[in-house]
Amino acid sequence: APMAAERVARRRVFFAVWPDAAAARRLDDLGREAHARCGGRRMRRDGLHMTLAFIGEVPVERLDELCAAAAGVAGEAFRLELDRIACWRHNRIVWAGCAQAPLPLLTLVGRLRARLAAAGLPLDERDFAAHLTLLRDARCEDLPAFDPIAWPVGEFVLAASRPEGGGNYDVIGRWALGARGQGLGARG
Repeated sequence: APMAAERVARRRVFFAVWPDAAAARRLDDLGREAHARCGGRRMRRDGLHMTLAFIGEVPVERLDELCAAAAGVAGEAFRLELDRIACWRHNRIVWAGCAQAPLPLLTLVGRLRARLAAAGLPLDERDFAAHLTLLRDARCEDLPAFDPIAWPVGEFVLAASRPEGGGNYDVIGRWALGARGQGLGARG
C-alpha cells in the first residue's frame, strides 16, 4: 500500500497595512452603504486592510524567512487617503482605493517585493493596485458617493488568514515605518 504523504502545516499569508480605528469605522460604514445598494458579502471591520504583497499558502517553517525579509525593508510613514469607490466586474468585488497612490506607499511595495524576490520567497506577481475590499460577490451598480477616508500609516504587517476563513486574520509580524525611511522591525 502506498504511504500517505505527511501533512505539512501551511498558512495563507500576505503583507498589508491596516486602517486605524477611525478610518476602519468610516470604511465599515461605507461598506454597509455599498452593501445596501449592491448586495454581496461585507468584509468584517477588523479585517479591512490593503494588501501590499500577497504570498499565498506557505509551510509554517517559512514564516521566519518572510519576517526576516520584511525586517530589511525600510520605508517612511505616510498618510493614505482613499478617495474613490469602484467595482471589478470580473470578480464582483467592490473596493475603495486611491485615485493617486502616495509615493511612500508605492516605494514600500516596491522594496518589499524586491526583498521577497531576492530571498527567493513566493510572491503573487500581479501589479499592485492600491485598494481595500469592501464587498465580495456584489452587483456592480449604484455605488455610493463618500468623502475621502484617510489614515496615518506607521507600520506594515505580515498577516495570515485563519483556517476558519470569514475574513479573520492573525498578525504574525509587524514593522514600523520611520519618519525618514528607517524601518524598525518587530515580530509578534
